[in-house]
Amino acid sequence: MKNVQKIAVLMLAVILVVIAGCSSAKPPKEALQAAMTKINEADSYAVKMSFGLDELEVPQTATLEGNAAATAAIVGMIKDATITVDAVYKKKPMRTDMNMQIVVPGDMEMKLTVPMIMTEEALYVKIPQVPMLPLPETITSKFIKIDLKELAEKEGTAKLDLAAQQKLGKELGEVMLKHFDEKTYFSQPKAEEAGLPADMKADQIIAFEINESNYPKTVETIVNQVLPEVLSVLLANEASLKTLQLDKADIEKMKSDLETNKAEILTTFKNDVKVNTLKVTGAITDGYLAYQSGKVSIEGSDKESGQKMKLGLHYDVTYSEINKDAKFEGEIPTDAITLDELTQMFQLPVGL
Repeated sequence: MKNVQKIAVLMLAVILVVIAGCSSAKPPKEALQAAMTKINEADSYAVKMSFGLDELEVPQTATLEGNAAATAAIVGMIKDATITVDAVYKKKPMRTDMNMQIVVPGDMEMKLTVPMIMTEEALYVKIPQVPMLPLPETITSKFIKIDLKELAEKEGTAKLDLAAQQKLGKELGEVMLKHFDEKTYFSQPKAEEAGLPADMKADQIIAFEINESNYPKTVETIVNQVLPEVLSVLLANEASLKTLQLDKADIEKMKSDLETNKAEILTTFKNDVKVNTLKVTGAITDGYLAYQSGKVSIEGSDKESGQKMKLGLHYDVTYSEINKDAKFEGEIPTDAITLDELTQMFQLPVGL
């Protein structure tokens, strides 16, 4: 059963990755593939993202591990939180500046703003002012510098190679999209139906949808065609596996288990998983993926244990300033502190 659950989790991940890329009057699937490739190859762009959880119910066993009350409280906060990101990206030299804001509503609303800068060599994170936890300005005015090479060595992983990860993402996207029938899953809604931003002018709008009528076919497609090929692509990218902290032997076992337990996996997903909503709408401008929004609502149950899982989320992403001069608001910090220096400021033993 555990092996089936691992494959089940990967299958759900595959579905989410497929819709996450959903981005010229080409046929919808061809246009989507071209737009995904083009935005991945862009030299620079600005991006605005928002993400929110509409529903989250975790299996009871997860809440029973450790402190049940604390776990339940964390789940409740995560469920209601919203995350927004404003970012600017440049390929050469690689740099991404972003401001991430996390808002947890309630009687005592909490809002955190976390500025970050990422280069090929380092990640800089500014410590936010945390409500009810006043920190000295000597800390909140500084960026923490995380050496990515050093971090990879400590974690026993490969250093993040953005180009390699983009290549892997492109290969996985191609594998997954080619197996989804255009007439069954893709449509071209009108602008007024798609809910695009008011100032968005799209050359083509594409929707990808999994619903009650095509879900059984979706399960067959993913289990019989998509997953085996995805696992083969992962096995052929050992460097990426190390970066993602995935073990080659585990992927090989997962591929073997998929073949051995295919009938059980198909039955489980057809009978124990329900897709209420799984739709992504993407807009293409000048051949680039310029906007996408998505809504997902999935339920899962285990008849043997009676456990249930629910996940509902929505997101939207807008790209702009594509291939224009990237405008970064600040300079890379020269007075950043290290993680070790930060722990010393808190007078805690290094490593806690």
